[in-house]
Parts: sequence; C-alpha cells; structure tokens
Amino acid sequence: MTSPRPLDRASPLPLYAQVKRELRAVIRSWPAEDDRFHTEQALCRLYGVSRATIRQAVAELEAEGLLRRRQGSGTRVIRPKIDESFTPLTSFAQQWARSGRALAVELLSVERAVPCPSPYAEMLALPDGAPTTRVERYRRAGPMRIVWDARYIPRPIADGIARREFAKVSLVDVLARRVAFDRGESQLEAALAGDDYAERLDLRPQDPVLVRHLAYHATDGRPVMAGVSVYRADQVRYTISAPMRGPGADLRPALRFHALAARA
Repeated sequence: MTSPRPLDRASPLPLYAQVKRELRAVIRSWPAEDDRFHTEQALCRLYGVSRATIRQAVAELEAEGLLRRRQGSGTRVIRPKIDESFTPLTSFAQQWARSGRALAVELLSVERAVPCPSPYAEMLALPDGAPTTRVERYRRAGPMRIVWDARYIPRPIADGIARREFAKVSLVDVLARRVAFDRGESQLEAALAGDDYAERLDLRPQDPVLVRHLAYHATDGRPVMAGVSVYRADQVRYTISAPMRGPGADLRPALRFHALAARA
C-alpha cells in the first residue's frame, strides 16, 4: 500500500470519516489474489490515529458490505459476488470474468471404477454401487477456493478419457466429444458448511453455502453425468431464467430429483 495522503486535522470532517474515505479507495484497488485486509495496528501506524478511529471507519465500511471482520481470521475485503447461471450455452469462465474474477480449475482426483453412491446412481439410472469415474475439483478465483465439485460419470462414457482432460474448465465440453447433450438439470438448496465443506472451502462450520445437485442427459435419453457443486455463499449468487411462452405457461422447474444427500 502506498503512503496515504495526510489527514486534515483542521477539517470539520471527522478523522474516522477521512480514514474511511481513504480506505474505500484502497479497497477498490485491492489485489484480486488476496482478500486479507490490513490489521488495525497497521492502519493505526499508517494514518497516525487511534485504534478507536480505525475501528469506527472499518465498522462503517463493514456495514456498507466492503469489509468483513472475523475473530481469529482478521479483516477481509468483500468483492462483488460472482454471478453464475445455468443455461444451455453456459460458460462459467465468461460469467466469472464478467464479475471481475478469473476462473481457475484445480483437479484434485480422478478415480476409476468408484462405486456410485445411491443418490447419484439413481440420477444416472444405475444400480447402487455401479462402477463410475469420480472427478473431484476446486474452482478458484486466485488462491481462494470458491466451489468444490464432485462428478460421477458412467464408465462407458469416461473410460479412455485421459486424466489431464478432466482438468479443463468445462467437463461438458470434454464429454461432448463422445455424446450429444440434450439437457442439464439443476437443484439448488441452501445449507451450512459443516465440518466437511468448511475445511474444503476455508469457512467456518456455521457459514452458509449454496449446494447445486445436477444431472446431464444425452439426446438418446441416457444420463451421462451427475454430481454436486458446493459454493461459498459469500462469493457466488445464482441466477435462474425461466421461459414464459404464452398464458398458462408451466414455470415449474423440470427437475426429477428426490431427496439427495448433501455430500458426495
């Protein structure tokens, strides 16, 4: 951080308000690769003011949704949420870029012949425990893990696909070389991170997450991929667009999911 402009101690504008004005500009240009903000001690030294002055400025910026303070983890910069939507022409990379965040994929594992858990076996029209290929990945913005993904793919479709292919941004594009896609279906629900997702996404167990269960189908009716994505709710919001074709249009989602386990 460059040296700030000196505060005007003769100004009728209170010192905390001057600090707040300066910090708002700092937040606008904060580097995308790290959301950790300055400590109170560092800000006191930088502006030459008391901790009470810094706390008031930071509290108002927090109320405006620009900062978030957490005991034990310091102050974090709150960035605009990533607007993600699910459409036939979905490009998550482009959607993230429009939110000012670059999407990066971290491939965690590709496991062959994994017994498919019951909820996803049902979605894939497979017997419980049928062998599938399980792909686990993170989607990141800089070093921050935004989404944890798990996908189950029937072996006749996934067999022969090289591991490196599963590191590409779009698994649909990878599988489209083998099958013709007809539709994708999603179910969204709110949940708490719990111990499992908290560890994966650097959250507290009581923090909110957005869980998306999904299934893709080929033009011949075959289910070709199912799975779950868990999003940091403080970083992503999801948009759903429903067509309205004339009076009496049925806007109920075309979803055929039963009660699903929240974890893959």
